[in-house]
Amino acid sequence: KKHQAELEHIAHFDALTALPNRLLLDDRLEQALTQATRRGNTVAIAYLDLDGFKTVNDRHGHAVGDTLLVALATRMHEVLRHGDTLARIGGDEFVAVLIDLEDAAAAEPLLQRMLRVAGEEFPLAGQCLQVSASIGVTYFPQGRALSLDQLLRQADQAMYEAKLLGKNRYHLFDAAQDRAVRGRHESLERIRKAL
Repeated sequence: KKHQAELEHIAHFDALTALPNRLLLDDRLEQALTQATRRGNTVAIAYLDLDGFKTVNDRHGHAVGDTLLVALATRMHEVLRHGDTLARIGGDEFVAVLIDLEDAAAAEPLLQRMLRVAGEEFPLAGQCLQVSASIGVTYFPQGRALSLDQLLRQADQAMYEAKLLGKNRYHLFDAAQDRAVRGRHESLERIRKAL
């Protein structure tokens, strides 16, 4: 039974940070969406990527980078509420699932806290290391049915916008803009086929 429990832990949690991994994230996100539908409230999905983490790894080595990831994961987890999920999905990328929100604006203080703790200095390897975070955010429900992968892609796309806008910020996914861009690409494709 102990070995089975260890295997279950390995299957569902990140080995470095002990945060939920992608498999457990999908399960928690599915539960959050079901609960939001039942209760009529909002869920925010925040995709977070660290700015400047590669530089830390290159300058100080992977051991220091790993220590920084663990410290950062702990700090970010501490600023979230009970019931929210923070998962590490690889490298320096994390996803937070913020549940039981009255509306989209209710996520803003949590996003600001995550940005603040990600940008704090970390005393490591005899010096103070500092990174920042770019966060992309999308919300559920939306006007149409979306899969977990589509929601994560929206948040990921918004995170890249945050990076393009100067990093160390969060950016909200704009569904109307996305529809317009998709419509434009589809129109161009139809014109290409017609020609």
